[in-house]
Amino acid sequence: MSENPGVWEIRVGVHATERQAREVVERIQRLLCQDPDHAGPCAVPWSTSLTESDDYPELHEQYEIERASRD
Repeated sequence: MSENPGVWEIRVGVHATERQAREVVERIQRLLCQDPDHAGPCAVPWSTSLTESDDYPELHEQYEIERASRD
């Protein structure tokens, strides 16, 4: 493995409402930077984004299975 830093993308798929998804993003942001009011940039630069995606069909399927089991 290379010891040189680079940009890595970590994708997380969630089956949620937009409000719930935004709450997840906020929690992740707090994990990455526990003190958002600190001076200067974070020691490890990071960013987050929220986009609607159909890239996770298994999440839709799992949601339907879970929902059917509760009915």
